[in-house]
Amino acid sequence: MSQTVKIEGMKCDGCVKIVKEKFEAIAGVTSVDVQLEEKQATIDATSELSEEQLSAALADTKFTVTV
Repeated sequence: MSQTVKIEGMKCDGCVKIVKEKFEAIAGVTSVDVQLEEKQATIDATSELSEEQLSAALADTKFTVTV
């Protein structure tokens, strides 16, 4: 299942790397593509992830998920 979410707070390639690593650590995630210019991430997972799951993955960062 693929879903795309908006990410607030990304400004550089380092930000992209952090968001990608955080989302890849979620159980069931098979791939993550983060686009800095569009300020979004496309996540492929075995099942749909809730906004709460995605937000929790970024809880210790300066980034926020907006669906």
